[in-house]
Amino acid sequence: MSSESTFVMNVKTKAGTIITVRGDDYEALQSNVLSAISGGIDKTIQALEEVVIGSVDANVAYATTALGATPVAPVATAPSAPAPSCKHGTRKHKSGAGAKGPWQAWMCPSPKGTPDQCEPMWIRRGEPGWV
Repeated sequence: MSSESTFVMNVKTKAGTIITVRGDDYEALQSNVLSAISGGIDKTIQALEEVVIGSVDANVAYATTALGATPVAPVATAPSAPAPSCKHGTRKHKSGAGAKGPWQAWMCPSPKGTPDQCEPMWIRRGEPGWV
């Protein structure tokens, strides 16, 4: 018979590594999470990911030398159309990847958490402005 912990927390890093922290009760789980954070688990996981996955520069170097690939510049980093504005100023183009895939939006330039911060202007795939 296995002794599984009652409380389990799974966290997925940006590189896709899944970290599991367990505890027999909530206090033990919380203690284990805080211990992992203070113990520098982020640096440990980052180092492991670099060893296993490799850094972007190392992957490009390998593809270039070993596979004869030719690196190319990214297609675009921001739309060529002028940025829209809101009451706080010129919006900033942001992009990322979430659970539902890649996303892009024009974000309010006010600091995160500003009480009257404007809502993002989401850019849908296929719409003009999607990069």
